[in-house]
Amino acid sequence: MIRLGIVLALAAGLAGLAILEQSLIQGAYRKLDEDVAELSAVINATPDYATIATDENIAKITEMYEWWLKQERRLSMLARHFDLAQVSDSLIYAKNFIIFDNKEEANVGLLKLHYLIKTHSFNIGTSIQNVI
Repeated sequence: MIRLGIVLALAAGLAGLAILEQSLIQGAYRKLDEDVAELSAVINATPDYATIATDENIAKITEMYEWWLKQERRLSMLARHFDLAQVSDSLIYAKNFIIFDNKEEANVGLLKLHYLIKTHSFNIGTSIQNVI
């Protein structure tokens, strides 16, 4: 009976850790996706003749990148670093083209970032394939 209690306690502990891990990963990706959507809306609302290299846009993408670096350090214990680095690379790509005032390429970078967030948050999710 004691063994059954120990097994159930360990199983409950593992389930709790899996839920915690999932919430940390999904929370980080969710916040980044909200920030990307907000910045994309601002950039898409900017007329073609106006500059996207405003102080607000540069500050927003820089803040997103610095926030992601902090998250990447923490999440690297839970997820593959390659997946996290792809998100960092896309942030750098979008940041550079916002600074260089290239609206088309900045949009491409933000769309790629949105795609990576959606696919990575799905691939990292708790499933039988990821557990095995």
